[in-house]
Amino acid sequence: MFGYSQINHEVFIVTKALPANVGAALETNTRICRLNELTPREWAQIRKLQGRRAVLYLRLRYGSADTYILLSYVGEEPAHIEWIVPASKIRGRYPFVTKDSYSIISCLTAHSFRGLGIYPSQIRRVVESDIPARMFWIWTASTNTPSLKGIRKAGGAKVGELVQKKWFWGCISHIEYLPKGSKSEWQKMDYVLKEWGK
Repeated sequence: MFGYSQINHEVFIVTKALPANVGAALETNTRICRLNELTPREWAQIRKLQGRRAVLYLRLRYGSADTYILLSYVGEEPAHIEWIVPASKIRGRYPFVTKDSYSIISCLTAHSFRGLGIYPSQIRRVVESDIPARMFWIWTASTNTPSLKGIRKAGGAKVGELVQKKWFWGCISHIEYLPKGSKSEWQKMDYVLKEWGK
């Protein structure tokens, strides 16, 4: 079909209770703040890393008083960014996200800092921060091996797969979530998640 694409993603949850194996090779200076707390200089750095159109889309689609951004620096240079979005802003498009959670989306490490362990260490910074979430959802393309490794290193537990179908170059899209395992496994997982939340 004209302008059609399909992307398969692996979906993970990360909580404080899940064990992690992280340690960045570089010392980073990290700031996690709400969107409205970012300075004009920080917005310029975000646009430089992610591009103007992507940042405009993310602000319009997911921006709210409860949306956070993680900015990580190596020295004075921006090295990594993550958007941390509340369930209330993301469930319309991704209905599998639980109500008391946040999603870590649109993560990007600057090209010159890739492969140094920054990504998993910054996921852990989000999870261990004061953001009021019981768990964090994160997903990446099944073909993105470096991101998959980073998420697992940060303590990510795979809970399913996501199939994203796009028509007319993304003007029309459909998301399908495929949970991992049987219904009884999901009931067990729900029990475990409730225990972690205590």
